[in-house]
Amino acid sequence: MNPRRENEILSRIIEISADTSRISERLARAGTCLCRHELAPVVAFYLVSRRQLLLLRVAAGPEGTLKFPGTISYRLPAPDDPLLAPTSTLIPQAFTPDSCPPGDRFRLEHPYGWSFPLHDEEQTYGIMVLAGKIPLPDDSERIRFIQVIARLLTLSLRCATHRERDRILVQQLKFLHQVGVWLNSGGRLDEVFSRLPSAAPLFFANSIARLNIFTPGNGLRVIEHGRLDPEQRAMIEAVSRGPDRHSLTTLKVIDRHSNMAAEPAYETFFKRFLAHIIAPLPGPQGGLGNLEFFLVDNDFSREIMPIEDEELELLEILALHIAATVEREQARRQLESATRAAARRNRQLTLLHRIKNSLMAANSTEKIIRLTLGALVSPEGFGSLAALYLETGKKPSEAQVFYARTPPGGRPLEKLTGDDDELNNHLLAASLDPPESLRKRLTGLVLPPLETTPPRFQQALAKGRPAILPTSIITAIDSRFPEFLPQTRVIVIPLSGQEKSSGLLLAAADHFNDEDLNYITLFTDAAALALDNTRLYLSLRSSLDNLNQAQLRLNQSEKLVALGEMAASIAHEIKNPLVSIGGFARRLHKKIPDDTREKNYSRIITKEIERLEGIVNNVLALSRPETDNFTPTDLNQLARETRDLFTRELKNGNIEFKLQLAPDLEPVECDGNQIKQVLVNLVNNSIQALSEIPDEAPKFIRLRTASYCEIESRRRYALIEVEDNGGGIPEKVIHDIFNPFFTTKHSGTGLGLPICYRIMLNHGGDIHFHNRVGTGVRMVATLPVKHVKHTIKQP
Repeated sequence: MNPRRENEILSRIIEISADTSRISERLARAGTCLCRHELAPVVAFYLVSRRQLLLLRVAAGPEGTLKFPGTISYRLPAPDDPLLAPTSTLIPQAFTPDSCPPGDRFRLEHPYGWSFPLHDEEQTYGIMVLAGKIPLPDDSERIRFIQVIARLLTLSLRCATHRERDRILVQQLKFLHQVGVWLNSGGRLDEVFSRLPSAAPLFFANSIARLNIFTPGNGLRVIEHGRLDPEQRAMIEAVSRGPDRHSLTTLKVIDRHSNMAAEPAYETFFKRFLAHIIAPLPGPQGGLGNLEFFLVDNDFSREIMPIEDEELELLEILALHIAATVEREQARRQLESATRAAARRNRQLTLLHRIKNSLMAANSTEKIIRLTLGALVSPEGFGSLAALYLETGKKPSEAQVFYARTPPGGRPLEKLTGDDDELNNHLLAASLDPPESLRKRLTGLVLPPLETTPPRFQQALAKGRPAILPTSIITAIDSRFPEFLPQTRVIVIPLSGQEKSSGLLLAAADHFNDEDLNYITLFTDAAALALDNTRLYLSLRSSLDNLNQAQLRLNQSEKLVALGEMAASIAHEIKNPLVSIGGFARRLHKKIPDDTREKNYSRIITKEIERLEGIVNNVLALSRPETDNFTPTDLNQLARETRDLFTRELKNGNIEFKLQLAPDLEPVECDGNQIKQVLVNLVNNSIQALSEIPDEAPKFIRLRTASYCEIESRRRYALIEVEDNGGGIPEKVIHDIFNPFFTTKHSGTGLGLPICYRIMLNHGGDIHFHNRVGTGVRMVATLPVKHVKHTIKQP
């Protein structure tokens, strides 16, 4: 080859090497140039890949790039193959058909040639192969000239490799910068993690990624990206949840050649995956979690294996970024949790202060207990799932049981207005009457004698303070407790007053801590004090009511005694002459002709005498001694007879008579005639009251019977109510209606209600009324079912 041609070839190769096009295009052009200058029929370039495999990357002929058939890859080093030997010997090597493997179709078609190393002082990049169907010239000058060309192309490969490494490095830096921006922008960790594959280089985008964050209580928060079929998920679950996940401190790559590949968890893993990469998330006080990648087995993944150190370093840096973000996120969550807890405590203190005021203002034991239960279960109170109140020291049939659950819906407590009534209604709603099925299961739920309960339960009650116990302790007392308090822990709160223990509060307590216990103690102490105050108030009020009732009875009795004495005198002075006058007047009336003025006069005289006789009889009724004719009497039958007595008056007055009789009303020991007189007087008063309203207005009288049991004495009482929708009793006379001779009617004697009062008093009962001025009045008479002589009882 003459020097001019050599210079022409070298100039062209230098020009191609200095080009900025892709390295594969430059190698193809260089190969075509050599073929056109008849240095070889075909020029091919085998380049070293990441896995130290030699792959045919470019083949060219005189007409340009060849579409070479599929070839095999060669693992280096391979000193026995003349084609591959230059990668280790770094000197040109001739090859013949004898060294061609049967699977490489390219070499089979071009069995003769020379192989030149492409290397420099840093690394070997591959080989340049000049091949043909017949042996090529092998003179030394030609070989040296081709070596010069190989060195020029090596420089081009070196620049391209450095440029590619720089590109990858820039890509990695951009990736880390972008991750840093995402993480530091306050974005959610799961959102940032989902973006990584689209921005990350190489294996990130071809892997199933999983971020495992350790949580308190040996828990695990998992953020996952990538699609898995059920088989793949089972595989990664088997290898991901290893017992050493908390102790991992260095990055680990597990592939088919690792020692861990023989472990049972990886037995099927490598059927679908090439590698399992684990990077720990270090924290100041131990691991925060780990970052896992499961490299899917496909052509791309096989190409990039094994993963280069630079990419593993990138993964470690990424893990440090994520660890710092996890640590910040945990710190932020702890701060937010502490802030929420402080705000919640502040709301609790404010609300509990209001609830305490409501407790102190409550006027019944039941309301205090229900308010307390409502505070225990309300979300902004103490947030218990359910709470239960049991009355102590009572028989199962007598003990009260109250149950409360978290109110469904409604406004949170902190959004309620300052109206205490609204707050009370919110709390009371939690302990409304339970469903019938639940009420039946609550029936008979009572604490047994203390000495029969578990020792730990006795110790908790002995301290008189709230205590948290396992549910198994109260389950041993009654197996039904877990049904109403379905948690593993229960808080036991004795409500002890100054005199004695009134009851026991039980509440589900899985989320309660020592601080909650202190607040609950303060709150229930206030509830116990409110119960004491209420009992004292009710006791004082009962004493005052009894005193007032006794005073009223005394005053009424004095009036009736005075009236009785006067009535006895009238009986001697008026009744006997009045009887004679009445008798003679009736005789004269019968003998006078009908169509005369005298007949009309005698009728008036007779009627007035009858009215005077009625007055005298009523006065005498007040002075009669107490009856002792107490026999079992059917009050329902007396009510029916009373209705029948007024049939004509009801019809004439267009009055609807509503009879509501208790079907299970037992016979009452009483004087039936006197009780019927009470009914007649009350119904008659209602008819007279209804006669004063317009005829077109609807009118009704309701007569109702019922029975009830007085809580304190456990005595049963019968009740008779007569109600009308007349005008009611004027407020200014309401205190005088039981006084003898007081009346607001032109024709009344003022003795009807005093006689009723006297009869009920003699029976050990009472009569009172509920007045609604302008809309009617309801008279209520009560008397004991079993009569006790000389007993006066106010239910």
